[in-house]
Amino acid sequence: MLKFDKSLIYYKLPPVLFAALIIFVSTMSSVSPPSLGVTWTDKIYHFGEYFVYGLLIFRAFPNVQESPKRKSYYVLLFLFGLVYGAIDERLQYYIPNRDSSPYDWMADAIGYLSAGILFLLLRDWWKKRARVNKVTASRSD
Repeated sequence: MLKFDKSLIYYKLPPVLFAALIIFVSTMSSVSPPSLGVTWTDKIYHFGEYFVYGLLIFRAFPNVQESPKRKSYYVLLFLFGLVYGAIDERLQYYIPNRDSSPYDWMADAIGYLSAGILFLLLRDWWKKRARVNKVTASRSD
């Protein structure tokens, strides 16, 4: 009998849905987000979109930290985001009224990489904090 894994919905489904949303928006021929008053407004949106996507991707693999191959897994996660952003930009090249730009991909990549790095730093900080709290609690006993 198959056992339903709740972590599949909790961890894996959000980045899959967000990836689908990215592609859906990329295939729309007329997308004009609100201006932020700067000439590079679209780069901010690209950064933010892939920052959120990066957080969701790195969150989707909570057990990687315990793996002896974790560095290889993290490299693969980083590469995945870079390739996905490139595919997204290339797709936009074929959509009428959309443009594909290496600068858009760079904004995607910087957003994704920033999210991954922040996620790993916060994970390390959280684990160190948990160890300190555990040591402190055992000393008070």
